[in-house]
Amino acid sequence: MADLIGLSRQELAIKHPLFIDGKKKPPEIDGFKFETVFDYTLIVMMQRNLIFRNVYEDKDQARVIRMESIRVLSDVRLNFQRKSNEVKIYDIRLSPEIVDGFIRRYYTIDTNAYKLVGKGKGRESRQSLVIYLSVLRHMLLSQGLNSTTIPLDVLANQAGINPGKETFHRKESITNILRSLKSKAGFPFEFRYVRKVSEHRFYVELTFIEAYPKNMLIREHNFYYSLLYDLKEHFGYKYGQTPNNDSNKVRQEPFQTWLIAPADINEKIGILKRTYNRIFHVELTDAEAYDIYKNGFSRKIV
Repeated sequence: MADLIGLSRQELAIKHPLFIDGKKKPPEIDGFKFETVFDYTLIVMMQRNLIFRNVYEDKDQARVIRMESIRVLSDVRLNFQRKSNEVKIYDIRLSPEIVDGFIRRYYTIDTNAYKLVGKGKGRESRQSLVIYLSVLRHMLLSQGLNSTTIPLDVLANQAGINPGKETFHRKESITNILRSLKSKAGFPFEFRYVRKVSEHRFYVELTFIEAYPKNMLIREHNFYYSLLYDLKEHFGYKYGQTPNNDSNKVRQEPFQTWLIAPADINEKIGILKRTYNRIFHVELTDAEAYDIYKNGFSRKIV
């Protein structure tokens, strides 16, 4: 995980900047303080939901906004009363809503770019824009488009730039971040500023370079959606919905527990190979299928 987000384990284990000066106290549960970067992130993810919104017009032509709240984590376990030489172990389960929701909505986040811009001062601003631009690119390409114009203020807000700054300084900050995304992270896009005199504000014209065709995007989405369905079907048929036991306590998210466990690995690989062949018409070797199972999708195999 540390490698994926561009932070070292040591950086995740240090005290969160919010609590360094002692003015703000970290959350505490049963004597355990969630004060490290990783621990505090976990509890925030437990406390907050993601909001997905959709704006549409009803039959009376009134604009309606529909919001859906999705929890991120459903279960976190931590051995916080440890012996001096005992390793700190986290056992974390994503909520089924977020697993199903992200497969259903399916945004392609450029995780490599996210990792590459995660070093040094200002990484939060750069990483926030990588996520925003990745989602924006995905939405445009799925509609057969590759260019759009975004108000400078929107990008600045996404990057967490102080709204009290003068427009010139906000523009300068965004320029530096966008250039960094191109040069250091290799994020495939071009940008230029345009100004609508009538509105007295700056806009950023973004043009995304298509990394892969739309039909591949759709097939990749269908692969993940079908794979999750097939694995759930197999799990339900073999085990029913009876949770695993853990110290005589009911274990949450039994399917997710099984999914990441080494149990039935040959069956999981077989399901992945059949699903891949059905979607892409490509016969994977066991080694290729196992690599996808452990490390994620690679378009080089297609």
